[in-house]
Amino acid sequence: MLRRSPAWLALAGTAALGAPLPAAANPLSYSNDTGGSVLLYGQVDPAYVSFDDGEETYGNLTDNSHSNTRVGMFVDQSYANGGALRFNFETALGAPSSSRFSQDFEPDWEWDKTRIRKVEVNYGHTWGTIWLGQGNMASESASSSNLSGTTKASSRATPDTAGGYFLRESGGALSDVQISDAFAKWDGTRRLRVRYDTPRFLGSAPDKGVSFRIAYGVDVLNADNDSNYTDVGIFHEDTYGDFRVKASGGYGWTETDGDTEESWSASASTLYMPVGISGTVAGGELPAGGNFYYANLGWQREFFSVGTTALSVDHYWGDDTASSGADARKWGLQFVQYFDELNMEAYLAYDNYSFSDDSETSYQDASATMAGIYWKF
Repeated sequence: MLRRSPAWLALAGTAALGAPLPAAANPLSYSNDTGGSVLLYGQVDPAYVSFDDGEETYGNLTDNSHSNTRVGMFVDQSYANGGALRFNFETALGAPSSSRFSQDFEPDWEWDKTRIRKVEVNYGHTWGTIWLGQGNMASESASSSNLSGTTKASSRATPDTAGGYFLRESGGALSDVQISDAFAKWDGTRRLRVRYDTPRFLGSAPDKGVSFRIAYGVDVLNADNDSNYTDVGIFHEDTYGDFRVKASGGYGWTETDGDTEESWSASASTLYMPVGISGTVAGGELPAGGNFYYANLGWQREFFSVGTTALSVDHYWGDDTASSGADARKWGLQFVQYFDELNMEAYLAYDNYSFSDDSETSYQDASATMAGIYWKF
């Protein structure tokens, strides 16, 4: 069974057929003599996802949830005292997400307020940075440190590829277990919040080293969510000789009607630059219970003059995710080709899923293939 979303056809077809794309340049950039500037930016990430649930195959032209299509704007003002003020607005465009398709559901292209990613201001100085507004909490991206160069194709966010699909029972019926349930992750979130980041320290440059974050926020985009969110994070990035290192961790508290759920996640990645070999590990605990772990082994090399080629293999483990006793496993292969002058990436990924739990039901293995083009402007 094959399905296509017509709204994406012209966009994906233009990119796939090699039609001219603008060189890496901003569509609008303005600056003045008083330290002010305005910058518009965005990205487009159409993909084709094929999902095989063990008996039937489904195909959809969609938006890659690993890094969805979006637009945004920065307004910056620097001051003589060394401080800098920034306003940032960013929103997804509401394209049908790869994580939402299922055997019996095809999302429409629709924008609503939940697509807004950031409406925030921040002020930074030597003492750190204060953030106010809708944007990343302190633990956002805590499990996302990954230097493989293949994160558009796959990452610790396993459900982003085909999270809406249901696993099929051995007898042939669709179960009520979705990929997003079985292969869950925790990585912070975006909320209306106040956040403080310390300056970077112990680094080889002002923008390198370690930084701590703390935030408190609420959800104003979903009317039914009355929870309060508090979290902390630690982030590190630097280069040590031939090794580039990136690591992060976060801990969060979600308070709902007097009850508090706690979660954590962490990740670490290193790249040996002379050879291009990278290794990544990540893991965490889910708010509703259960744990997940992730590993990635990558290799990057410039086989072609257009840009780096990145290859990787990854594996996901999930325990007690969808239910007590649940055991989820995924392994995958990823390929990404960079086109430096176009600020573009072409990618291909394959994921294989297996799942079991304590019930009498057994489940068929499933697989997903994703191919797409990512362009940033």
